[in-house]
Amino acid sequence: MFSLKKSFALLSAKVLAGSLALVPVNADACTRVVYLGPNANVITARSMDWNADIGTNLWIFPKGMERSGEAGRNSLRWTSKYGSVIASGFDVSTTDGLNEAGLCANLLWLAESQYPAFDQSKPGLSVAAWAQYVLDNFATVQEAVKALRGEPFTIVTDTVPGETRLGIDENKELWFPIVVRLAADP
Repeated sequence: MFSLKKSFALLSAKVLAGSLALVPVNADACTRVVYLGPNANVITARSMDWNADIGTNLWIFPKGMERSGEAGRNSLRWTSKYGSVIASGFDVSTTDGLNEAGLCANLLWLAESQYPAFDQSKPGLSVAAWAQYVLDNFATVQEAVKALRGEPFTIVTDTVPGETRLGIDENKELWFPIVVRLAADP
């Protein structure tokens, strides 16, 4: 049975929802969206909601590269087991990447993240190299989680020179969480 009142309410809700999608929003965070499609197709997208160009470049790294955690004395060292293609931030950080085994890593902004002080009791790994460390060393999410659960290193953070957005300035630290997944997984 047709109801003008219900039809009007439904139409109003759709117009409101559509209008909200068009309203500019000042976002102070990165966003990741995952679409789970038919036939196990997975599409991901992410925003880089930064107020300035972060100088993104694409890099291809072969396996077998000697790496450093770039955290000063007592930096973590490793040799990459997997090649990867990555997007860089400020040409010093891996912000997104995919390795040859199909493991994907994405850095997302979370202002509330906190990491322990670098007391040199464990090797240090710069937050800028964390995603690359994961791409270099692991083929699966399960493998990464198992190894990282043991907290084999300390994440070391630093500042972004001249950056004041989201409370980041030369007197504050920069925090990033990481999302790790297989290319075929959501």
